[in-house]
Amino acid sequence: MPRTNDSTATKRSSLATALFYDAVNNYIDYNKPDPIAQRQLESWKMSWSEDNNDRGGQSSSSINIANDEKKAVDWRPKNAIEGTLEICGDYVAVTIRMECFWADGDSAENDDKTEDGRLSFTCNVISGRLIDKKDGEEKSERKIRKKMVARLGQDSYISKLLAGEDGAANATQQQQQFCLAQASIYVNATKFEMEERVDVSETVAETLRRSLWSSTPSPLDMVEVILAMPYLPCRSAGKKKTATKTTRLANRAKLRLLEDAMLDECEKEGEDQIIEDLNISNGTVPSKEDRNEQGSTDAPPTRKKKKSRR
Repeated sequence: MPRTNDSTATKRSSLATALFYDAVNNYIDYNKPDPIAQRQLESWKMSWSEDNNDRGGQSSSSINIANDEKKAVDWRPKNAIEGTLEICGDYVAVTIRMECFWADGDSAENDDKTEDGRLSFTCNVISGRLIDKKDGEEKSERKIRKKMVARLGQDSYISKLLAGEDGAANATQQQQQFCLAQASIYVNATKFEMEERVDVSETVAETLRRSLWSSTPSPLDMVEVILAMPYLPCRSAGKKKTATKTTRLANRAKLRLLEDAMLDECEKEGEDQIIEDLNISNGTVPSKEDRNEQGSTDAPPTRKKKKSRR
């Protein structure tokens, strides 16, 4: 339910952890992953916790924006979702920090099909940890876990994520390093103005894939699951309105973020194809006999000149 202290303050929406399980189940029903990938996805244990900082109904971002005289006139969040989501996979647990602020324009207040207003969305992976043991495991399972944990701890992607477990020297730098997705959307339906800025980190997406969903081949699948969670308040057509506030701007942000991630995936596949098409020699130097034989094979036949007698 949205929480607010007064009519001008930013309204915060509360999310129940059950909504995240529903989002994963909906993703499975729609995308139909293979049985191994589905089993690993269904094994996730998730926990959502909201920020308890009381700022008079305002988030830190909205306060910073209000202090900026240029932005305060045009952009003040009316709604916000802030919190952290911990996802525990088979061997790695990851904590993700989410922030979403938006303000629907006047033309979108009473129209579910109109996109109007501003939205800012940020998804940061802030920490990771290895799951050394689980209750109820047999001896053989514990041996497997010990080997898997040791192998994952040496993974070039996951090891950087685990470095944040002991605390980074610079928290801001740590969040910037593991920022999975950012989106800034501005739409003015009356003036026919639109501005979109999105970015998805392929490196962070691959880190999450290896940590939580290694049975899926593409980091794009990982991005799609993360963006399907309810902290990005997309408005679904044909469904009843829920107590949680939603906006059409979130639908546009999700679409643009997926496009950016898909573009990175296509570029990567293109580069791999170019590498496969290259004809790289084995680097051996041919001998003199081989060169002579090659030259005699390739060169056209020549006739020897007869010496003239005098």
